[in-house]
Amino acid sequence: MKGSHNHIDDGSSPEEAHGSGSGGDPCHLLRRELEEAREEIAHLKRTLLRIQQVARLGYWRASLKANELYWSEVTYDIFGVDPETFTPSIRAFKAMVHPDDLESVEASMRRAEQDGSHDVVHRIIRPDGEIRWVHELADYVPEGDDQILIGTVRDITEQKKLELRLRQLSRTDELTGLFNRRYFMQRLLQELARYRRYGRPTSVVLFDFDHFKRINDTHGHPAGDQVLVNVSKLLRERLRTNDIPARLGGEEFALLLPETGLEEAVGVAEKVRQLVLEQEFTSEEGHRFEASITCGVSTFHGTEETVEAILHRADQNLYQGKRTGRNRVLADEWDS
Repeated sequence: MKGSHNHIDDGSSPEEAHGSGSGGDPCHLLRRELEEAREEIAHLKRTLLRIQQVARLGYWRASLKANELYWSEVTYDIFGVDPETFTPSIRAFKAMVHPDDLESVEASMRRAEQDGSHDVVHRIIRPDGEIRWVHELADYVPEGDDQILIGTVRDITEQKKLELRLRQLSRTDELTGLFNRRYFMQRLLQELARYRRYGRPTSVVLFDFDHFKRINDTHGHPAGDQVLVNVSKLLRERLRTNDIPARLGGEEFALLLPETGLEEAVGVAEKVRQLVLEQEFTSEEGHRFEASITCGVSTFHGTEETVEAILHRADQNLYQGKRTGRNRVLADEWDS
């Protein structure tokens, strides 16, 4: 119909029809964006907390002047304290540092004031008595007349245990638990240097088992291993704490005896020989058998002494003992 205007009523107000309802209200949009931002921040906080828990990493902020300390949730967990009952402070933190490490921690905090960095590895003693290793990293941030450290603390106890295990493996024999050849030679060189400087006596005993192949062939290799392990246990139990018993390889062993002259070293070797002879071993089949050792003894002698020379003399004494009947101790003649 010409000139007519048709209107269809859909129930919408003019404002809504033009997009100016609540959905397009700037305040409503802002509130929604703020809520989404809060949810995102909460999610990030949960993620950060989870990362800290997995990494055993906490963060902290210390006011050195005010003796105030802020700890994150994971830091409380690392130190084994309850945030509901424990109030962190620099004094309280220092009270939990292992006494042997406190000086290095305080020194690192002082250095931070000079170079701006706090970096220290130390032990803590938790309230339950457990000792843990931690690594602290922090930046020094002066704020007015205050002195602020902001940093992290990471629990590295498992890493330290692994390092200790690797260190032990690098210096000990896997079967017997005695020191290995490498460590024995390192200590022998150290004792030689000390002998050259101070003239303190040091002796070496080399020994191996008599007819060891016969033990393996007759009673089996597990029985041979039992002999090596049991005798090694005897050495650890009966020697002095500063003596160095080592397995050089196979059935060959050595004793490094600091502060020990030749006569006393012969006495030690004789005691070890007798202890081995008194042992009774049992094969997997139940057969009982005995073992014996032959020892060669030598001591540092003269300013021109070398590691090679003392080991050569001890080795020659050992094989002279083998040629003259075994189950005996032979030593350097010139100092007997």
